Amino acid sequence: MRVMTKKVGVFSLIALSIASFVLQFRSASDISKDEALLHKESSDFVPWNRHALRTEQGSPTVTGKCAINMYGLPRAFQSLVLPSLIKNVIQPNAIYSCDYFVHYYNLTEETAGRSGGGGRINPDEILLLKQAVQDVSPQSIVEFHHDTEAAFWDRYQPLLDKIRTTKATDGHYLYFPWRAKTYKHPITTDNIIKMWHSIQSAWNLMMEHETLTSQPYTRVAMLRSDVVYMTPINVFEISRRKVLDNEKAALVPAFGRHPVSDRIIVGPRDAVKVWATERFDRLETHVTFVQEHNPGWGMHSEKFLNWTIFPAIRETGTSIVEDDYLCFFRARADETVWIKDCEGKHEGIAAHSILKNLGGNKKHVLESVLGRKCLDGVQRLTHSFAAVHCPMQMPL
Repeated sequence: MRVMTKKVGVFSLIALSIASFVLQFRSASDISKDEALLHKESSDFVPWNRHALRTEQGSPTVTGKCAINMYGLPRAFQSLVLPSLIKNVIQPNAIYSCDYFVHYYNLTEETAGRSGGGGRINPDEILLLKQAVQDVSPQSIVEFHHDTEAAFWDRYQPLLDKIRTTKATDGHYLYFPWRAKTYKHPITTDNIIKMWHSIQSAWNLMMEHETLTSQPYTRVAMLRSDVVYMTPINVFEISRRKVLDNEKAALVPAFGRHPVSDRIIVGPRDAVKVWATERFDRLETHVTFVQEHNPGWGMHSEKFLNWTIFPAIRETGTSIVEDDYLCFFRARADETVWIKDCEGKHEGIAAHSILKNLGGNKKHVLESVLGRKCLDGVQRLTHSFAAVHCPMQMPL
């Protein structure tokens, strides 16, 4: 169902929200020798080298149209996500008049689990994105599409039942990654399918607009709608330098590497299309491959990308660059922010340069992005997770 953003009530909400702004998956899994032999993970990425990249043929001129597609559950969107989007996504890309296409779930309550302590969600807050974009980029198109929980289950019940119950000949689940100790059956794989659907729905919304205008986008970003963007994202840049003419390079984070990051991508249209639309189509081939070569990982999210999606992206002639500067923290429904997302126990999980480039105290940098103070203290969730509480309304 397409959201009608021109209604007076929505504009009133937007106006009030913008005025207020003016005033003020998991621990690392060991990588087996089999995995290293299968795909030579580290050698498949292009390292960032500013001087070497600037000597390539071509000129750093920007051509073509850009789309920024957002997906997921808009946790604490007005409070935490939108201020960071304005500063680090909307403003850096306003010069290009990028269009925005958003899919979200119309869910009003989240239970505690792997995504944090849970809490209430106001999904309509994501509609504030339209005015925030058009304040600085009046020519940009902003469109929304949402699904209810019931609609999702009506569509995917047979697939979810299959994923939940199918076992291999060894008696272990075929699809569920039973070797991943942080995965919980069946909720984790349920949520992976929800993520895939949201990603693909945002892409399809973009494609509908392309069909209407007969003007395809050349550069596309797929971004989460539940994170605080700590550093700028420019869709026509790779590691802080302009994309060269005829250069095919896609950007992914250099953190959350298990063994690669599955959280966002920015790149040429045909490369991002693989990332956004081919997971369902490639699922059966992938789990068969995994069962033959490295059983127990099933449809593990990051390994699915590393073993199946990233190789398919490279087949389009696109290199994949891990950005050693990019950083964003996950926002939770209870207005907490997970401030250790951009780091890891070792270089294999996150590039150490990210925190160095971020600079300063993480909490202070977060407060600068949000434009307000967070509560004192850091909540240690586990050895890998720590949270800061940043409510929009501070307690008296």
